[in-house]
Amino acid sequence: MNDILLVQIYVDDIIFGATNDYLCKKFSNYMQSEFEMSMMGEINFSLGLQVRQTKTGIFINQSKYYKDLLKRFGMENA
Repeated sequence: MNDILLVQIYVDDIIFGATNDYLCKKFSNYMQSEFEMSMMGEINFSLGLQVRQTKTGIFINQSKYYKDLLKRFGMENA
């Protein structure tokens, strides 16, 4: 089997994905049997990063972060 499962854990947040849907479901079922957790679906935002998934790839940016910074310092039009 050449599939990959990636897991990121940050405090009480877990993000995971795999090259195979079955592997994702198996991991999810195992984690839910061991821990109380909620499945949130596809990730859109995590740890200040915006995430967009398409057929051609996964794209990550921080545009919300820098827009919030500009607004905080009154520089939205800079």
